[in-house]
Amino acid sequence: MVDVRKASTFVESLGDEILNARLEAILENRKPSRHVLGKIENMRKSDGGFAFWKQDVSSITSTLNIVGWLDDFSFRKGPLVDKTFDFLLKHQQNDGGWDEIEEVRGFEPPPFMMPSELNTRTWLTACCAHWFIRFGRAEPPGTKGCPAEFLMQHMKSSGLIRGYLYASWDALVMFNYHPGPESDVFKNLLSGVRVQFAPNEHDGTDLAWLLRCLRDIGLGVDDELVSKAISTLESIQEPDGSWISNDGDEFTGITTVDVIRALHDFDKL
Repeated sequence: MVDVRKASTFVESLGDEILNARLEAILENRKPSRHVLGKIENMRKSDGGFAFWKQDVSSITSTLNIVGWLDDFSFRKGPLVDKTFDFLLKHQQNDGGWDEIEEVRGFEPPPFMMPSELNTRTWLTACCAHWFIRFGRAEPPGTKGCPAEFLMQHMKSSGLIRGYLYASWDALVMFNYHPGPESDVFKNLLSGVRVQFAPNEHDGTDLAWLLRCLRDIGLGVDDELVSKAISTLESIQEPDGSWISNDGDEFTGITTVDVIRALHDFDKL
């Protein structure tokens, strides 16, 4: 069993107002204060997006992180949400996919944020499509193309999407929406994800990400893939209540909140 109290105490000890607001929203359905919302809005850059690390250049990756926070708060409309999705839509490519913003290249980004790389494009496209669907904004006015068609052009014989596994996980949500859950492309992708999944190779960040995608295609705790991911998360909680991230100690708080959200979604707290 997960020790929710320890996890909450750990997050609270970090003194991060946004992290604590996300945790309260997840566990108590509490709306964030105006102060917290103001802090998030103050992070926005003049182009409507959110900055790459601490630099004054917006990135698709950073903006998608903010969308995740808005989801935790159960926000679906309003200026904060609208401006964020407007930024993402503005940067959709003519082929229906997304790419990281070119200016990010100048800050020596990690490989998954390097512009013009196929691996970057596939995961960003799948993630953007997932969030547009999740927020009820699929096929918005001004869309430049179909992200599903872009992703289908980059499928492997295994059914998986070329690139990082996150691309395949998020693409489940895209293909569940279009061409639909009875389509071969969705069934082949889900089969590929099931075959590939090795729970012990993933940290809390990965497992929480996967569960968010499985939630959004309607799988429940009786599904074997969901059950394996949850049982692994339950087994790797640290003595202090946290879940560590392979990206470094500075991400432990974020990962812990992400895991709590995933377990809460499946009524496992």
